[in-house]
Amino acid sequence: MQDGELVAAIVAGDPGGLAEAYDRYAMPLYTYCRFMLADPRPPGEAADAVADTFIIATAKLQGLRDPDQLPSWLRAVAQNECLRRLGPAAGAPAVAPDAALPEVVPPDELRKRVLETCADNTPTGRAHRVSVAHRAGPFGRMGFPKPVIPPGPRWWHEVRRHPRVAAGVAVLACAVVAGGIAALLLTSGPHRAPASTVALGGGSFGTSSTDPGQGGGARSSPSGKPKSTPGPSHGAATTTDGPTTSPATRGASRSPSSDPGRSSPAASRSPSDSPSPSPSPSPSPSPAEGTLRVAPDELVFIAARNKAVSGTFILTAVGGPVRFTIHSASAKVTVSPASGTLSAAGSWITITVTAKSAAAVSTHLTVDPGNIVVTVKLSIQA
Repeated sequence: MQDGELVAAIVAGDPGGLAEAYDRYAMPLYTYCRFMLADPRPPGEAADAVADTFIIATAKLQGLRDPDQLPSWLRAVAQNECLRRLGPAAGAPAVAPDAALPEVVPPDELRKRVLETCADNTPTGRAHRVSVAHRAGPFGRMGFPKPVIPPGPRWWHEVRRHPRVAAGVAVLACAVVAGGIAALLLTSGPHRAPASTVALGGGSFGTSSTDPGQGGGARSSPSGKPKSTPGPSHGAATTTDGPTTSPATRGASRSPSSDPGRSSPAASRSPSDSPSPSPSPSPSPSPAEGTLRVAPDELVFIAARNKAVSGTFILTAVGGPVRFTIHSASAKVTVSPASGTLSAAGSWITITVTAKSAAAVSTHLTVDPGNIVVTVKLSIQA
């Protein structure tokens, strides 16, 4: 079978498809996991990572957009399982290319273990598979698992590995910066740098006159007539034959009381010039409602006549909060809880399904929103 056919067979629950996928990819996956989980870690950790990779495949492969990428998908899942066992303090280890890894043969009993675990329909077996699939974490839009440790520069992983040392360095750096600021404040005084005045009219630099006979900013022109310096409202100095007026006098002559023909800026301001009130903030939009994801979507029970048997499935919110309800098509199958709210994206809840009947039952549950169908089958022991 091609990789696309293998994916379709695994999603359909065909044990033959899972067995062929194991025979084709178990050795490179085990070799990779033994490299990631190298000595002195026990070899059993690599076998556990490979087993969990195939368990996750039975629950998550339906989301893979491109079935031809099955080898890369299995490799990504196996890498996450290894990183989870190494722990967050290990950082993101460098991974050698496949050609540089000598092949390592997986244990003989691993194949039987994987196939039996994935085919175990007892409540304990199903609960174990649901737990492993849920622990795998979120998967992206293309169906690939999101990395357990986010990518980043090597120095950031060193900070993660040695948080106490990094905290000490940060405290020391803050102390050095604070000491430098304090030293600058102590050594600086209330000194003012001498300011130079630019005579705009003459185009040269000079200092203000100390002669009491000259006005504060005035100086004599070559003709002996006083030349006034520019006031606050003039762009350049002008030569006058009459007595000069001070800025205060000029300002007074422009006041509304001395010039009835001129109105004050406040009086001439139109109503449209008044500051408009700031718009009130618009209410923040409510968070978008999410969707639901169910795993597994089929429960198979085997019980004695009129004996109750129970199983579970996981209900997960995707993309936002969700208020859910679950309806049973048969009175012989009940669920708990039958309704509730998942408050945020990624939150989940375990739903317990109980079946009790004197005869075999094949029915379904409907999970809303989304009209998701969970198949329930009950077989009666002879």
